Amino acid sequence: MATTTAFTNATEAAVINHLLRNTSFGPFGGNGTTGTQLYLALMSNITSDAALAEIASGTGGYSARIAIGTSPAAVFGVGGVNTAASTATPGPLTNIPAVSFTASGAITITGIAICTSATISATATTDTSILFYGDITGGSVTLGSGQTITFPNNTGISITLD
Repeated sequence: MATTTAFTNATEAAVINHLLRNTSFGPFGGNGTTGTQLYLALMSNITSDAALAEIASGTGGYSARIAIGTSPAAVFGVGGVNTAASTATPGPLTNIPAVSFTASGAITITGIAICTSATISATATTDTSILFYGDITGGSVTLGSGQTITFPNNTGISITLD
């Protein structure tokens, strides 16, 4: 399981501007457009915004972020089910579709990030398409060529705020 508990600086700024300065903010990072794809990034460092590092392009068959869905309500829900949004409880939300990745070479994953772009970032610390990030429960996961990591429905990815 992976748990995202941190907003990136770009997401924090968008939320603060929305709440206190009346700027537009909607699903998937503020664009508010249903139909925009969300992506899962595999991270090699998630210790802080200043240290975010995505696994390099081409490493272990990872040449683009993993598409996870195009409808906000169909990607994350309560108990892995599409339910009405709650205004009283901040989460956790869990993934509705299962998400899998099969490595074609050695890869070590320390965390994940949820993003609005398929492009792997060489400068993840300043990548404004990264919305949330967090760690892999129990530490890093190392995959060899042909091995798969799966984030199952409702138990694979959890989003909560502290």
